[in-house]
Amino acid sequence: MTFSQEKSRKIKKVALTKKIECHDKQLILTQERTQQTPLAEGDFIAYRFHNHITVHGGTSLELADSNMVSSTPASVIVTFLLNGQLGFSYDDLEFHLDATHGPRATIVNLAKPANFRREFRAGNQVSKLNIILHPDWIAQRATPDCPVHQFSRYHKAHQPIRLDQDILERVQALMALSHPHTFHEKMQFEILTHTLTASVFNQLTSDSFQAEQDAATPRCSQVTQIVHYIEKHLDEDLSLERLAAQFAMSVSNLQRRFKQHLNLTVSGYIRQRRLEIAKQQLERGQVTITEAAYEAGYQHPSNFTNAFKRAFGVPPQRIYATK
Repeated sequence: MTFSQEKSRKIKKVALTKKIECHDKQLILTQERTQQTPLAEGDFIAYRFHNHITVHGGTSLELADSNMVSSTPASVIVTFLLNGQLGFSYDDLEFHLDATHGPRATIVNLAKPANFRREFRAGNQVSKLNIILHPDWIAQRATPDCPVHQFSRYHKAHQPIRLDQDILERVQALMALSHPHTFHEKMQFEILTHTLTASVFNQLTSDSFQAEQDAATPRCSQVTQIVHYIEKHLDEDLSLERLAAQFAMSVSNLQRRFKQHLNLTVSGYIRQRRLEIAKQQLERGQVTITEAAYEAGYQHPSNFTNAFKRAFGVPPQRIYATK
């Protein structure tokens, strides 16, 4: 494939999105290099409490065919889809929920950060709710013999959720209470979130979910925080000095603890994650090889090609050429 052929390929990619309010509606915008493009408009939910639980979602109309790409930290994520269609993935774990014949729901555990992708399709009316739980919130409550503990040990463990009438009523109540302001409303919102989460967890058993064979790496809270910071800033210059200063550590202590708990150097982890994201974007046709190289931190595509081949056994041209 020549460079001119590569440039002629039409790529739809979202590097960054943001939400804005505009009178009586809210918009999700993609922030591209030269312009802002509306992806969806509607009424969105965004609520966080205890620093460990986040609820977001809402009802929206998707305005364009596009993809949103971001990083998701280690967490347990419950997704409810009441209306519309919803396509999303965590690394290579893909979901396609369709509520045409009734609401759908799923639960996923991310024992380590993952690359998140969400599809937008013009004209798709979506009503959904996500509950995101921090690993520490799970660890503080789940005993070793608890199915929730077993579920949280495996990266990309997942299971469909049966939506009985009680669960549906709680989801709908949370959607109706989308913007709690008063003390009473906030308490009601948080109680509903807890009871809904408990109902979902009651469906987990030691053999009910699918998971990868390898158990999650034992967690170290500070190393986990460092990983979260790296994932959030993967598109920036992440020097050892910057990371050490961020977490009030010496460079040598940072390197030692990271290697001890993840069996990787800090630089090796950053390089591997950038290459993994580049591979996923190339597989989905979201970037050209040249764009993937620059976004992975390589100034010269030839260096990117060599690193990519060492990591995955094939050059990026082979993956890109199949699209």
